[in-house]
Amino acid sequence: MFTIIAGVALIILAGFRYYVGADYPAYKNLFVGFSIYTDYSDVFNKAIFKKSAEEIEWIFVLINKIIFDLGMPFYIVTLVMAIITISLKLSTIYKFSPLPALSTLFYFMPVFFFEDSGQMRQGVGIAICVYSFRYIVERNLMMFLLCIYLALGFHKTSIVFLPAFWLVKIPMNSQRILWALVICLLLSPLEPYKLFGDMFTSLLPQDVSGGYDAYVNDSQFGGDLEYGITDIVKIFFIITLLIFEKEGSKKIAYFEYMRNLAVFGLCMYYLFRGTRIFAIRLPGVYMFFLTMFVIPSLIYAVEDRAKKILISGYLLYLSLMYFNFAKSNGKAGNFTPSKYQNILWK
Repeated sequence: MFTIIAGVALIILAGFRYYVGADYPAYKNLFVGFSIYTDYSDVFNKAIFKKSAEEIEWIFVLINKIIFDLGMPFYIVTLVMAIITISLKLSTIYKFSPLPALSTLFYFMPVFFFEDSGQMRQGVGIAICVYSFRYIVERNLMMFLLCIYLALGFHKTSIVFLPAFWLVKIPMNSQRILWALVICLLLSPLEPYKLFGDMFTSLLPQDVSGGYDAYVNDSQFGGDLEYGITDIVKIFFIITLLIFEKEGSKKIAYFEYMRNLAVFGLCMYYLFRGTRIFAIRLPGVYMFFLTMFVIPSLIYAVEDRAKKILISGYLLYLSLMYFNFAKSNGKAGNFTPSKYQNILWK
C-alpha cells in the first residue's frame, strides 16, 4: 500500500511540475521545436538506425510530436514520462526488493529528483533497463534486448546496460569484489576512459547535460580530487556489501545477480571519477541496483542487532541527504517549498 500511495504521489509531483528541475526549460523549448522542425519520417528513420536529421532519441521525440500535434500542453509530456518511469521502477522494486518501502525511500532521495524530475529522458531509459531485470532472471535474451532497444529510444546511455545479461553470471565473493574495487580505485587517477576517445562523450548529448552538470555542484559530488558526500556514502555501501554479502546470497533470491550489477556500477564510478558527468550518469542504472536492491536486501538478510544498526544508519543517511539536498540542489532545481510549482495548484 505504501508503494502504491508513494507512486501516485510521486507521479503527481513529477508529472505536473512547472519549471522544476534543471532540464525543464530545455525540454520545454525542445517540445515546440520537435513539432516545427522534425518530420515523422525523421523519427522513424532514427528508429531503424537509418540516417536522420533528428539527433534526440526517437521515442522521446515521437511522444513530444504526438502530444503537440494533438494540441496538448507540455505538462502532458512530463506526466507521460513520469507515469512510465515511476511505475516501471516501483513495480520492479516491489517485485524484487524484500523491503520495498525502504527501497522506495532510497529511490526518493535523491534519484527521484535528479532523474525523474530532471533528466527525464535518462530516467525513463534507466526505468526500462531496471524493468528488464525480470528477463535477466528468466534468461530471456530476446525480451531483454527488446527492452534495451526501447530504452535507447529515450536515452543513448542505456547501451551501458547491455552487458548486464552476462555480468550476472560471473562468480563473485567478498574477496573478488574487494580486489575489483581496489584495482578500479587505483586506475581512477589515470583516467582510463580517455583510451576510448570520444566514444563515451557521444553518449552525453550537450542539449541538456550542461544544465545537469551545473545542477550537481561540488558540495554534492566532491570535485575531481576531493572526497565528497557521494564518495563517503559509497564507502559505507561497500563496507556493508563486503561484510554481509554471504548472508544476502543465502537468503535473498537472485541476490547474486543484483550484487554483480552493483559491483560493476561501483567499478564504473571509480573508473570514470575523473569527470563528474560520466561518473554520475553512465553508472546510473547499475547504481540503482546497489541502493534500491542490494542494500535493502542485506538489511533484510542480517540478524536483528545488525538489522537495527543498518536501518538506523541508513535512515540517518537519508535524513541528512534530504536536508543537504534541500540546502543546495533543491534550491537550484526549484524543489523547495518557496520555489516548487505544480500545474494542479499553481
